[in-house]
Amino acid sequence: MSETTSTVGSSADFSAAPAPGPSAGPSAAPARPGSAERAAAELDAAIAGIEHRLADWAADAGAALAAMSGKVTGTAVDKLIRPVVEELVQLPGGYAAGAGFIANAGLLGPERSYSAWWQGPELEHVDALANFSPNSISRYVKSEWFRIPVETGRAHVTGPYVDFLCTDEYVLTFTHPVFTRPDSPVAGIVGIDVTVQRLERGAMPALRRIGGRATLANADGRAVVSAAPDIDAGDLISPEEPCAHYPVGRSFTVWGNAAGL
Repeated sequence: MSETTSTVGSSADFSAAPAPGPSAGPSAAPARPGSAERAAAELDAAIAGIEHRLADWAADAGAALAAMSGKVTGTAVDKLIRPVVEELVQLPGGYAAGAGFIANAGLLGPERSYSAWWQGPELEHVDALANFSPNSISRYVKSEWFRIPVETGRAHVTGPYVDFLCTDEYVLTFTHPVFTRPDSPVAGIVGIDVTVQRLERGAMPALRRIGGRATLANADGRAVVSAAPDIDAGDLISPEEPCAHYPVGRSFTVWGNAAGL
């Protein structure tokens, strides 16, 4: 999660995978028949696992907020959100570098937001001082990871971008709108920060089984993780024919033979 984003652009778990070996160059041997499809399916299962966990969390949070009697308070939000974040960020071999909830205007008061977001195994509370500002909503409304789920009512992934507020690393921020009722305005968003470094650690073996230049790309055609040594996170890429394409999660694609632009 970042106040501003700088884009340089089954239950499989990326970060639980073994560390990759030496870098595979462009001349890496082609994948055996069927092995590329199986590797792509593993990547899809891992990304989908993050997305499904987030959707379940959003539904649970919305139901719990709807069940609260009286005015929703920051203390009540913290008690609701923090245990889930603790589970995510302290999971051995887990993928989450940070996670939390950001309230939309109206949930706790007009033009007021609330940040219940923590990072790291020590659960550092991120941007907590913003909660004391009467205009705290203004800190988030322009951020892609907040604005798009609120405007569309749909899940979104932002990145890779450099997260200057939390990790100072390249991250993907998965966010999902929270509704207290099906016909209600968006009450806020829940989100999970996944660093590219953690993603790379688990995704690289599967990418190399697809090919020496296989690349996981976002919907804008920017590399997230690549087996090619000359392609970095955030680089714009294009397919080099012949190039197989494999859908991963809601919005990612693995390009079997990618080139940097």
